[in-house]
Amino acid sequence: MVLRGQGSGCSSSRAVAGPSRISSGPRRLSARNAVSAPRPELPIINFNFADEIDENTRQSLSSAQREGFKADFARELKTISAWARQHWFPLRRFALQVFVSGTYKISKALVPAWSGQRGRMEFPAWRLNAGNPAIMHELTHVFFPNGNRFLAEGFAVHLQAAIGGNPAFPNFGRPLHASARERLTQMLPGFADGANASLAPLHLGDLDSIATPSPLVLAIGSDSYGEDANGQACIYPIAGSFVEFLIASRGMTKFCTLYRRTPLRQHQLAAGLVQRWSEVYGSSLGELEMEWRSFIVNGSQS
Repeated sequence: MVLRGQGSGCSSSRAVAGPSRISSGPRRLSARNAVSAPRPELPIINFNFADEIDENTRQSLSSAQREGFKADFARELKTISAWARQHWFPLRRFALQVFVSGTYKISKALVPAWSGQRGRMEFPAWRLNAGNPAIMHELTHVFFPNGNRFLAEGFAVHLQAAIGGNPAFPNFGRPLHASARERLTQMLPGFADGANASLAPLHLGDLDSIATPSPLVLAIGSDSYGEDANGQACIYPIAGSFVEFLIASRGMTKFCTLYRRTPLRQHQLAAGLVQRWSEVYGSSLGELEMEWRSFIVNGSQS
């Protein structure tokens, strides 16, 4: 891996992973005999660290913190590449533009992809200072973006928890199902009694109807969970838990089939049709949700 500093005002570096090509001098090949150059195994990474002070910590990132983040990022990229080779999705190779700034409030990669900037990733400097940047989560959005926000976030949360190298939002290392149970107890006080009926006000279909780039919002009774930090902290573990349940109970292949029904299309809203659940799983979303509810309440699949 080669790192090179660039620019002024912001420190920038480029990391190139994969075998280098060494030229032995000019050589002409006919179109008939031309051989395509091998593609690098991993994408090119351009790191851009803004110099301003982190608004939360009132400190700037040290050189050691920046180098540590680069190493962590390279590790996560190799991990998701290996995961992709073993499972359904092939990685698309293109340049990753990684921006770190003290002015960012949240991490982003999915919304930039929807707006035509696929490969742009934004990380708040305070997450690096805290040691919990959601690198795997955002890489999932880059390589496996989705037009359905519920599935996009649920899958990203699942992969961060399953193969990510560090604790990160929203569960910070806790098992996803336990985190979802904790949040549901806060959102639905009756859930603490362990009754399946206590989850009746929750409707995952409301989340499934949300298209990228709209944020996940959920109404439970008179309470609304929205784009604010608390709302997202409640919704994301639920989305991740449901996706993890689907993969564990029905397998990755079926989940991949469902996921591919709602590809991300730039500047278009496409959350998908509700019947796709029955077409893929042979069960409606409502039926799958009831199974997940029983699992969450009882700790086992009904």
